[in-house]
Amino acid sequence: MVRLALRTLRFRTGTFVAAFLAMFFAAAIVMACGGLIETGIRTAVPPQQLASADIVVAGDQEYDALGGDPDEPAILPERVRVDAGLEDAISGLPGVQDTTTHVFDGDPPAGTVDAIGVLLAPGADLGEVRERIDAELDGAVTLVGDERGRAELREAMGTSVNIVALAGVFTAFAIMVSIFGVASMLALSISQRQQELALLRAIGSTPRQVRRLILRETLALSLLATALAVAPGRFLGEFVFDQLADRGIATEGVAFHQGWIPTVAAIGIAVVAALAGALGAGRRAARIKPAQALAEVSLEGRLIGGWRVVLALLLLGGGVALTVVTVAVMSGPLAPATAAPAVILFAIGFALLAPVLAKVMTFVLQWPVRALGGVTGRLAMLNARGRTRRTAAVMAPVILLTAVATGMVYLQTTNDDADRRIFADSLVADAVVTAEDRLDPELVERIDELPGVAGASEYVGSTGFIENPEDRSPAGEGWNLQGVTADGAAATTPVDVTAGALSDLHGDTVAIEDRHAGRLGVDVGDTITLRMGDNTTIDAQVAALFSAPDGYDTLLLPARTLAAHTTEGVATRILVSADDDTAPETLVADLTQELAAEDGLTVSGRDVLFSEYDEQRTTATVAISIMVIMIAGYAAITVINTLASSTTARRREFGLQRLAGSTRGQVMRMVALEGAIVAVSGVALGTMASSAILVPVSLKRLDSVLPSGSPLIYAATAGLAVVLTLAATLLPAWRATRGRPAESALAIE
Repeated sequence: MVRLALRTLRFRTGTFVAAFLAMFFAAAIVMACGGLIETGIRTAVPPQQLASADIVVAGDQEYDALGGDPDEPAILPERVRVDAGLEDAISGLPGVQDTTTHVFDGDPPAGTVDAIGVLLAPGADLGEVRERIDAELDGAVTLVGDERGRAELREAMGTSVNIVALAGVFTAFAIMVSIFGVASMLALSISQRQQELALLRAIGSTPRQVRRLILRETLALSLLATALAVAPGRFLGEFVFDQLADRGIATEGVAFHQGWIPTVAAIGIAVVAALAGALGAGRRAARIKPAQALAEVSLEGRLIGGWRVVLALLLLGGGVALTVVTVAVMSGPLAPATAAPAVILFAIGFALLAPVLAKVMTFVLQWPVRALGGVTGRLAMLNARGRTRRTAAVMAPVILLTAVATGMVYLQTTNDDADRRIFADSLVADAVVTAEDRLDPELVERIDELPGVAGASEYVGSTGFIENPEDRSPAGEGWNLQGVTADGAAATTPVDVTAGALSDLHGDTVAIEDRHAGRLGVDVGDTITLRMGDNTTIDAQVAALFSAPDGYDTLLLPARTLAAHTTEGVATRILVSADDDTAPETLVADLTQELAAEDGLTVSGRDVLFSEYDEQRTTATVAISIMVIMIAGYAAITVINTLASSTTARRREFGLQRLAGSTRGQVMRMVALEGAIVAVSGVALGTMASSAILVPVSLKRLDSVLPSGSPLIYAATAGLAVVLTLAATLLPAWRATRGRPAESALAIE
């Protein structure tokens, strides 16, 4: 059977090229995603200023938040400093030759530094010295090797966590899509060999021998395809990482790593997927009786297998469950966490049901096709109806391409639009005053007293956690902390005070949304413990409770209190609101004139805040788009692969049709109409699959049936699907009909 399998691969090269390409690209994409995950986990940052140090002591930027993922701690947004006194303690340890202190960001508080570099004495053991240093630390960590650069680029940890989360989600998506693509391609390849397999059964081959033949063919093919995908997979992963770094999603300076683990995992996934697809596709060919096999070889078999129906219903049920969770439980930015997987489940569920759905679509499309195509249209329709399994096989990847591309992109645009509306509702200020260095403490009072000003407040932003009482922040990533000036807070924040007063925000105090306070069981006058962004804690007294728009996950603190726990250490912005009789444009002009003599101050409208917000959202959108392009690109390759393979295998059919009197032009028109049936059906079903999640999400977040985003996105996706389908159908058909009809009629399918 081994020799027969190898001879089959050798002499039926065309049959296996498409399956080879499906496995090759699937393995490359999974390897690339795996490389991104490994890069994020390693967070290897070759040091620059710390290159001479053997060990670096730096603040621990990770924080295990209540309700967060224990395997993915939250990353603190501010520079976590270390006690400068540690240098003396470390320098006296055995094995330490020298120590140096370093400051990379801002002006640290007295008695603290950003990092301590440790140079080992000659012959000292790195591991032993590191253990001695660790015993002296509290709230700090030791870094060695390429970890040392993290002390210089503290933002590397935060972006790497994002890369791991993003790549992890899309690795799961890529695996699901690639497994389906490989299995579908193999099923089509084996179905095109039904005559050969039936003959093997008729001459005495046992079901086990047929299964072994198919499995060994597939194993040899998959091992070759995945081995050749190693280098392209690494190149693709590094290319995607560079694109993310160029757009600020990943940190410049982090080294890309793709070791043996993601490579072996991708190979294993691709091989297992191929073997599972081959086993499922060859199951009927192996079990059928020899005489029945020869009788049925040219006939349509059973429309759809029971296992396929069960799997499709499970996937659709999972999609419905995730949709319910998205609508009923998830809110705000958390919605995509369950909505995105629902897109994939619905897409693959519809694709699995393609044999049944193809029957429905051909029934619906038969009248326009016959009306437009005449006799050729009727022949195209008869082919589509008579060979439903083949039609379904080429329709499935079109469904997948349309559903994934439209679903993922419109989910992103819809959530972006909804989040921007929430941001707009929470933005009360009409003007922004920005300082290059630090603000004069008296400047806020001076602006607040100007005519036309309703209120002015310093603005500081950070992230923090409530530790006592125990509290769960959104996704375990912390609450937004906003520093304000007590007298101007009411005019520059979108809150309505329900208890206490914002004017009492002085010293270690805090204002909390009233429903949040109710869940914590605290009231005005009570004290809560806050873990600040620099990993220090403060006991803050509740000065006020307030109500705010949905999605306003913010705690208000005095600006100077919060600024002391940020990397910069000072406030650099003032938010200013106009009174009812002053237009925002007038306020900006008046402030510009008033502050013209001040050095280092810039006055701008609120649009600057929208621009910064849009830039941050654009960064996230680009990351999603890159990953969607990878998955949609694989789906597009699958479309071309499947259609080209299916059409090329019909060379004998085209030859017989031409011998019966059809011209080459009539054959091409028939193929074009069949391609149009597949394209229209696939686009329509893919649109239905994506709409199953887009409509509920749009209704919840935008109160609209239609998702947000340009209609051109859908037009481009649908147009691409149609163009790919027709091109992948017509080009192979044109090539298959170039020869003499008699020669084509003798070709092996």
